[in-house]
Amino acid sequence: MRIDHIAYRVPDRDATAKFFVEAFGYRIEDEFCIDFEDGTSAKCYALSPPERYSKTDFAPPDWASLGKISEYHVPPEIFVSQGTEASVVQEWVQKRDNVGGIHHIAYQVKDVHAIMKEWTEKGWAEFTTDEPIVAEGIVQCFTTPHPLTGIIYEFIYRTNKGFNINNVRDLLESTEGL
Repeated sequence: MRIDHIAYRVPDRDATAKFFVEAFGYRIEDEFCIDFEDGTSAKCYALSPPERYSKTDFAPPDWASLGKISEYHVPPEIFVSQGTEASVVQEWVQKRDNVGGIHHIAYQVKDVHAIMKEWTEKGWAEFTTDEPIVAEGIVQCFTTPHPLTGIIYEFIYRTNKGFNINNVRDLLESTEGL
């Protein structure tokens, strides 16, 4: 497993993105708005690291073929969202003194269903949905905040670069109240 992306929920996505661009060399890869059924929305940026993984298939690499794992490092993408008044994103930020922070860490896996089954059977986590959320080129799920780390973990398998807006909306809504 490798970290696919780290997602931040923040009160000012522009300032946050600028920080990652200037301090870490990230670049804004995509920008989009997610509209929720309740009339709220979240404005989002997907940022790419300065180093890129060059494979066209974004599935986890075959570690054995890469030699020493310690020599192989791919920086994660960064996902930044800012919500409108009363949105699931803005309410999450308000609960954290209007600072926000890391909402979740996403790990790239080969089989999201298998990870959900294993983690459930072993009592490692509870999930926000009974089944993974699936869209074209992407399968994802979220845990609830982990009792040992406080972190929400996402497991993701994607065959396409980028994010699917419908999947992001479904994932954001699945964490309402967390």
